[in-house]
Amino acid sequence: MKDRRMLMRVPVLTVTILMALLLLAGTYTVIANSSPSARLAPNSASAGSSTFWSSGWVTVSEGTARTFTHNLGGNPDDYAVELWFKDTDGNLGINRYGYGGLISGTQRYGAYWQRLTANTIQVVRQADDNAADEIRINVWIPPTSTTAYAGQWLDIDPGETITINHNLAITATDLVVSLWFSNTSLGIHQYAYGGLSVNPLTGTLGAFWHNLTTNTIQVTRFLSDTVVEQVRVDVVYGAPPDYDSLVALSGWQNIVTGTTFVFSHNLSWDPDMMMVHGECRDPGGLGIHQQFAGGNHHWANGWQGTNIQNVTSNTVAVFRQADDPNCPLARIRISKRSLKIYLPLVMRDYSSP
Repeated sequence: MKDRRMLMRVPVLTVTILMALLLLAGTYTVIANSSPSARLAPNSASAGSSTFWSSGWVTVSEGTARTFTHNLGGNPDDYAVELWFKDTDGNLGINRYGYGGLISGTQRYGAYWQRLTANTIQVVRQADDNAADEIRINVWIPPTSTTAYAGQWLDIDPGETITINHNLAITATDLVVSLWFSNTSLGIHQYAYGGLSVNPLTGTLGAFWHNLTTNTIQVTRFLSDTVVEQVRVDVVYGAPPDYDSLVALSGWQNIVTGTTFVFSHNLSWDPDMMMVHGECRDPGGLGIHQQFAGGNHHWANGWQGTNIQNVTSNTVAVFRQADDPNCPLARIRISKRSLKIYLPLVMRDYSSP
């Protein structure tokens, strides 16, 4: 196993204690954005070069896994990955609903990527999904950035919170975070990104990042999780985005539970050529975070989290689930790309949901 880089380790002994800690920490649930998988590099890589690969919009049938060959070579730890969904027969448009997977009763929704290697990546669409009729996945090798924290793979125990010191000394709202998982069966993946509640017996799978500050960030693995053995966090400071709701709307925007907030960015840009980053903020709780990015259904606590949907040339919508307690405030950042591919602003993904 590789070295840990953390300041604090908090073992959680019971589900009750874990939930209490999470409630106290706050919740950043947002949207799997330009995938919750952006990596290093605020600089650019040519869109037609050997360092960039895209599937374009393609179909992945419900209940199947599709393997894509990108053949970038090198070390997958140096990649950026971006996954988006398109709802072709509903009203979600380009979206991140169910990013990492979402389960309600016996129904399984959403999609996620896994088994990233130097030549291939796999996308899984859940059996009952109705929002990812088409998917688009991009994989590329961004140039390294000197204004970035490139994390190591860290062991993390079930129910544990680790605090990582990135030491960038930059205002948290100017930073972009990437969180990847690794385990023996799924390889490098984002299954259960942000948290995936299954049932009372199985509990909640996955992990999420939260409490981003000028110098630190925390990652929590759910107590019942079985799919995350290691985590890796990268934190990057890049060029200002073409649209930032914190600037355009003078701060974080309140989203009432069960409602949709539409951000009018008015960039008049092809949505397939935009990198969209969404975040939530829970003052006094999880701070800036991505818990339950893409949405989550808990057997006792109901519908939680938020997701991005209806990405268009001039607007982006964020939906907050009906029972969500942790995303009272949200923001959107958008970077245009044309012949260049820029570091994705992540939400979930998510890289944001």
